[in-house]
Order: sequence, then C-alpha cells, then structure tokens
Amino acid sequence: MVLVCERNTKALKILYDRYNKGVYNFILRYTNNREISEDLLQETFTRVWFASHTFNPERGSFKSWLFTIGINITRNEMTKKRYDYHYVDLDEISRDDEETGKKENEPVENILEHSDLKDTISKALERLNPFLKEVVILKHYHRLKFSEIAEMTNTPEGTLKARFHNALGQLKKLLETAEF
Repeated sequence: MVLVCERNTKALKILYDRYNKGVYNFILRYTNNREISEDLLQETFTRVWFASHTFNPERGSFKSWLFTIGINITRNEMTKKRYDYHYVDLDEISRDDEETGKKENEPVENILEHSDLKDTISKALERLNPFLKEVVILKHYHRLKFSEIAEMTNTPEGTLKARFHNALGQLKKLLETAEF
C-alpha cells in the first residue's frame, strides 16, 4: 500500500491480482448479477487507488479495508437503484476458499446431488434480507471471523452473531420447505 500511495500502478496490479477473486465473489453473491459485480469490482479498486492515503495499517488489515470499500460500494449501488435479481449458477462463481473440480472416481450421482444442493442453498440465500445474506457470505464463504466482519461493516460483533444465527434459522426453514 505504501507503493500504491506513491502511485505505483504495478503495486496496485499486484493487490488486484491477489484480492480480486475474493472481492468479486462476495459482490457476485450479494448482487447475483455478473455485469454489476464486474463494475463494482472495478469501482472498488478505483477507490483503493484514489483513497490509498486513508489506509492505516494500525486500524486493521488491508483485506478488511478493501472488503469495507467493496461492501459499502455494493450496498450503495443496490439501494440506489432497483435491480432485478438474476439467479447466478454457482459454477460461475470461482471459489478460492474450497476445492473445485471433480474428485477422482467420484460417482456422477454424487456430483449432481452436490450441484443440486448448492443451487438450492443459493436460491435460499437470495431470499434473505441483505444484511443477513452479507454476514452469511462473509462468515461462511470467505471464512472470516466475526471480529473481521465487524471491522469491515462497522457493526458490533454481537449484532453480527445475532444476524448470523437469525440467517441460519431462516435458511433452515427455507430449505425444509424448499419454496422455490
């Protein structure tokens, strides 16, 4: 970030290469729209460039600061405009945080069942309130601690834990009834 503050574009590219998939996946899960997600990802890194002087490593990690920018841009965009949500196939979301691809000798039936379950969970997740959805995405898919999410969202940990618990309860009900 010191180099980015000095307007070193190569340093920004390194940060982009390191973090773009995680930020993009978060935004895509939040918006369920590839085009919007791509635009918001670019806006996030544009803000990193222009606001680099505001990053303070004593207040938190770069990753937290970056996700805070991404979260705020996404929230603002989604509340500012009325969007139609389109279902995004989970196979389109690249996953840094879990295995991808087929395991050797895994029966096709298991792969299909797993794919169907992921689709069902994704559809249920879309029915959650945005704040509940946000905490589930950050906690489960990005495997962040509540303290990290609290730092990113400027929300007390207790509130996040309550939202996560509430979201899991709602997801359980939605998955039991499978109202899709």
